[in-house]
Amino acid sequence: MKIFKFLLLIGLTLLLFNCNADDDQAQVNNNPSAFTLTEGAATNIGIPFNWTASIDPDDDEVVYAIYLNNNLLIEDLNALTYVIEYSLFVSGENIILVIASDGLGGVTEQELVVNLLS
Repeated sequence: MKIFKFLLLIGLTLLLFNCNADDDQAQVNNNPSAFTLTEGAATNIGIPFNWTASIDPDDDEVVYAIYLNNNLLIEDLNALTYVIEYSLFVSGENIILVIASDGLGGVTEQELVVNLLS
């Protein structure tokens, strides 16, 4: 009887140590889909930039961040357009970067270069 209890105890111990959280299938987070970024017609305030919606394959909400020359202008934007005021641009080459994010680490980026004359 002691051998049976001993073997049972060893069997349960092995079973416990072989189970861990990694055994549960981890949910993979996919990046939002690609989107198209375009420059709109200039206004008296600035230049509007528009993009098509980025769709998240996991049905997570997608929000956007806008950068101009590596400077964050706005984040957590739900709209598909944003006007950048002329005063924020530099003379010459300007890089507009729009990042679509699902809030869980999935991101997709689009970049557009705009050249302004002084």
